[in-house]
Amino acid sequence: MKKLLVFVLFLGFALAGPIQYFKVKGIRGAVVPRKDIDSVVVYIVVRGGNSYDPAGKEGVSDLLTNLLVKGTEKYTSEEFSKRIETMGSEIYAYTDDEAVFIYGWSLKENFRETFSLVADALLHPAFREREIAKEKKRLITSLAQKWDQPAYIASEFFKAKLLEGTPFGREETPETVKRITREDLITYHRRFFNKKNIFVVIAGNIEPSAAKEMVKGYLSPLPRGKKALPLPLKVKTRTKIYIVDRPQAPQTQIRMGYVSLPVRSLKEMAARRLANYILGGGGFSSRMMKIIRSKEGLTYGIYSYFSGFVKGDYFEITTFTKNETVGKAVDLTLKLVREFNQKGTSHEELEKARGYYLGGYPLRLETPLDFAYRILIAELYGYGKKYIYWEKNFIPLVKLRDVNRAARKYFHPEPMLIVCVGPAKKIKTQLEKFGPVKVVQPPRF
Repeated sequence: MKKLLVFVLFLGFALAGPIQYFKVKGIRGAVVPRKDIDSVVVYIVVRGGNSYDPAGKEGVSDLLTNLLVKGTEKYTSEEFSKRIETMGSEIYAYTDDEAVFIYGWSLKENFRETFSLVADALLHPAFREREIAKEKKRLITSLAQKWDQPAYIASEFFKAKLLEGTPFGREETPETVKRITREDLITYHRRFFNKKNIFVVIAGNIEPSAAKEMVKGYLSPLPRGKKALPLPLKVKTRTKIYIVDRPQAPQTQIRMGYVSLPVRSLKEMAARRLANYILGGGGFSSRMMKIIRSKEGLTYGIYSYFSGFVKGDYFEITTFTKNETVGKAVDLTLKLVREFNQKGTSHEELEKARGYYLGGYPLRLETPLDFAYRILIAELYGYGKKYIYWEKNFIPLVKLRDVNRAARKYFHPEPMLIVCVGPAKKIKTQLEKFGPVKVVQPPRF
């Protein structure tokens, strides 16, 4: 079995050349050569993201990333799109809590032109008033629709209450997007889009020298600038229970969790991921799914996971159930977490979790895009170069005692923030045995 696993791992990476890190004209990055394919990708991370949006104007980074591919100073939106389509290439941008990502893909023969368009979007976004108005309208409509969905309300309200008092706890709504001006977009772009604040990965059928030459030729006009400092995450979870009242809802969305201690090493991260797989992150293999879904029939799905920031993490359990069984679902979930914290896991569960991570390892780094994204995450969160192959490097080293230590350290039933989106009249008394319950009204836009 071990020989087969080694062969599979070797097969998945034999065609990928060694990662070559570089710094040209003050711009840092990496190249991953792949001679077996006919395409190339460029993936750029810009430190920033929606947590750096101005207070009261949440949505600046979302709007900005939408507009990056909607025309530059040189090309209108239609001209920019046509050039991409003519080559059969792809270019898009998106944002998350602590970064903006820009991605470009093309066939090998079209990569230089595709890269030049990515660079043009990065350096010279037009932010035309006509396009701003269109994208604001689209974003406002999308947010209004999302804020009418119980699952979205539950996740956003949970995060806002859990991280209250930090930039991560601010909410993007139709009202905050309406306040954004063109000057806000220009200011944000000037602040974050600079040489010290970006990292570039190029992966695929390209010579490293050619990749570095393109970075130097097209991105060197970026200003030197300053690196964005990570935002703090110094909040303590208190046991609180909220109901966002939806009187007509046929079922209740449930979110539970807390701000977690950050992991100290990649081996500890591997142990925590194995532990979470066993408890609630392993789909139908997890304890939560086996007990709460399969045995008790309380839900169709229940999952647990850690969301990471540069300065910390939070743990979240997400599920839903019939209004009549909310109390039972919450109670059983807390008992499973408590049992896991106190008793840990078994060799059998550990080996199944280890097999999942090692068995799927080649597939998670199958494409140039996979490699590029993994490198960007290592850079963004400061995980170091060993993170690129963290499964191979650390999963085999984790012992049962390491996973049980992670269970005691990172998984606990209290303090626990509990957020339910459902009919307060039907679920309030079920939740009061866990603590005082506060009923709030859902936002309306």
